[in-house]
Amino acid sequence: MTVEWSPRAVSTASRFLEDRGGMAAVLAAADALAEDSDPAGSFKWGDLQRLHVGAYRVLYALEGDLVTIHRVDRVT
Repeated sequence: MTVEWSPRAVSTASRFLEDRGGMAAVLAAADALAEDSDPAGSFKWGDLQRLHVGAYRVLYALEGDLVTIHRVDRVT
């Protein structure tokens, strides 16, 4: 599978760049979606999948062999 980031996902993730450790975990989890697009802890959320990565929530879509990251938010 291929993982790509939408412009909105890049924009929302960039708000948290000061948290290098957290963003490293998000990037690693996003990369891992290429091997397992439905990892433990992910669940369907409307038309998207939702995955918690530490203090962050990653929303992504599955379309054939493509995983598109749509948004990254901090969970409060």
